[in-house]
Amino acid sequence: MAQVVRENHIRTIKTLAENRSENMTRKVDKDEYQDLADCIRMEQVSAPEIAEIFTDKAFYKWYKKKYL
Repeated sequence: MAQVVRENHIRTIKTLAENRSENMTRKVDKDEYQDLADCIRMEQVSAPEIAEIFTDKAFYKWYKKKYL
């Protein structure tokens, strides 16, 4: 059951990333990448906020390489 929930969460993250805006609305400080990624992976960040965070292409590229 936990695996199904995890897969659904990953699918949601991918969908948000694929449909993100091309205009950056939020810049993530490089020192915060890991902490923010941990919060995303523990489902502590709302879907709209994830979509906004992923407008930072550098952060999204790092996150995608590490987790997707």
